[in-house]
This record gives sequence, C-alpha cells and structure tokens, in this order.
Amino acid sequence: MEGEGRYHRQQLVDRWDQEKVRRARVFIAGVGALGSVAALNLAMMGVGELVLVDYDTVEVSNLNRQLLYREGDVGRNKAEAAREFLLEVNPEVTVKVFPNNITEVPRGEYERCNVIIDGLDTFEARRWLNSLAVDLRKPLVHGGIYGWWGNVQVVVPYVTPCLECQPLVSKERLAQPCTPAGESRKTERGGPEEGATPAVVTVSCVIGGLQAQETAKIILGLEPFNGYLFYDGLSGVFTAIELRRNPKCVVCGEEYAVEGVEYALDPNETFGEFKERVKLTFGLGDPVRIVHAARLVGDGEVIGNVVKDGGLLFVYDQTRAKPVKIKVRFS
Repeated sequence: MEGEGRYHRQQLVDRWDQEKVRRARVFIAGVGALGSVAALNLAMMGVGELVLVDYDTVEVSNLNRQLLYREGDVGRNKAEAAREFLLEVNPEVTVKVFPNNITEVPRGEYERCNVIIDGLDTFEARRWLNSLAVDLRKPLVHGGIYGWWGNVQVVVPYVTPCLECQPLVSKERLAQPCTPAGESRKTERGGPEEGATPAVVTVSCVIGGLQAQETAKIILGLEPFNGYLFYDGLSGVFTAIELRRNPKCVVCGEEYAVEGVEYALDPNETFGEFKERVKLTFGLGDPVRIVHAARLVGDGEVIGNVVKDGGLLFVYDQTRAKPVKIKVRFS
C-alpha cells in the first residue's frame, strides 16, 4: 500500500521493535557465502550498524554463492565491495569495514557490538573468535556449510555451550578451506591453506538466513535457539541436537576460569617436550608460547628448574584470544 514504510511488514511481526533493531550493532567476521547472506538480511531489516571484516578479495569462483558481489568486483576487497552493495540496498544503515584479519581488528570494535556472527571458513579462526566472544560475554552466532549440509549454533557465554564444549563435527571437516583446488591463499589467521570444499548457494542462503534470524532474535530480546541445528539439504530435514556445557571446558568452564587446568608434568621434562603434549591435549596450533611469571620460557629449559608444584603456566597459541591457564602438578 502507498505510504507504508520500508519496515512496515516486519513491524507487524509479534514482539518486533524496530527501534531496538535500529540501535543495534552487529559484527560479521567473514563476508563470504554465509556472511554475505547474513549481512544482506540484516541490512534489509534496518540494523543500525554492520561491522564487516574480511581481508580476502573477490574471486570468480565466489560469484555462484556470495550474494554481495558482481563480476566487476573481482579482485576487490570483499568487505569494501560488500559495503557498497549493502548501502545500495538500504542507505539508512551504517556499514563499517576492516579489510584485515579478525585478530587485527581493535578489541573495542567487538566490545561495542550486540552480536558477533561467525562467517569464517576455518576451524582455527572460529575457535579464536569463539574464545574472544566468551571473554567479552558477547553472543556468537556460528554457522557452517559443506555441500548439501549446514549447521547453526548460538553461543551465549556462560549460558549455552561454546564451540569448544562439544564440537560435533571433526576438526578436520571444520578446518576445510573454501579455496579452489590447486590455489592457495592466507587463512583468517594469516597462514597458507590449500584445497576446496563443495558449496551450494541454496544451502548458504538457508544457513546464513538462519544466522541473521538468530541475530535478530537476540537484538529483540527473544530467546535464541539453544543447541546444534543440523540441516540436510538433500532430504530437506532439520535435526536439533541438545548440547550441554562442559564444566571443564578450557574456554567457558567456570572450573577452568577460577583455577586453570591441572596438568601432570615430570619436573625433569623440558618445556619443548611439554609443548608437544599440550598441543595434542588441547588441539592447539603453532606457534605455541609458554609464559611463567611474566617470562617467556625457552624450549630447552627444564620445568622443575622454573616452576614449582602448584605453579601456573600460561600457554599462548593462535586458536584462542586468551591463553590456556595450566596449574602444574608434578607426577
């Protein structure tokens, strides 16, 4: 009808508050297949400000599923090209871009957002973002796709399980990159990667749309989906799986936050030997750095000469925004 505003139809939805939507600020990490769908949905809803982060450039192979790009955008930074498209769709929103790795974005940009959306394509980067969201107590809306399948999980820090509590998909599967076979590029964390994953635009639209929907629910003060939602595009079936928080989770477990993880060590062991074991235990990525009493310890140093029984070690790596805190117990 003539005279109806841009948001008239969604304002007819029960419990919709357009003013809350207008005041919201959403951080979107990665503007690829999922991030572009989520960003487009949120811009059309009238979310006040979108913060887009992606260091990558548009490639021809992106055009079959990443909705914000056209052939003329090939070679351009994704975040900057996405900003132009979104402002054409809705000039009433503000779009801020960072053509950087997610770790290079100022912490304040994350802190000022209401929700963080995970549109990343490697498990390592997702783990880093998950740990930061938990540390900042910001809701994280995670999504993943692989061929005909997809999944969504909402992390409400210290209320629902985080991505480290119960990873239901193998790290090998989640770590698959989205680069065409034979090509290589940097990951969100800056390391090289090769290979490709199958992707269908219909699945990315379903999962990215659900991420936007869960984000809108959080902004409106509605209860988001609690659990792990799996989508099978071949059968058209959604499966909801109940998740439970892991009290010993090294990212969100209360027990860990207070005391750290107790770890049995041989006092005659070197820190280099300890690194190899702790990497396997917690699935850490290289490089691993160990700090004791504000000092970086060397691989050749003997543990018993540096730390006493019951002392604390802080293990830093590329998968977490905060170090793993380890309480030493000599065996």
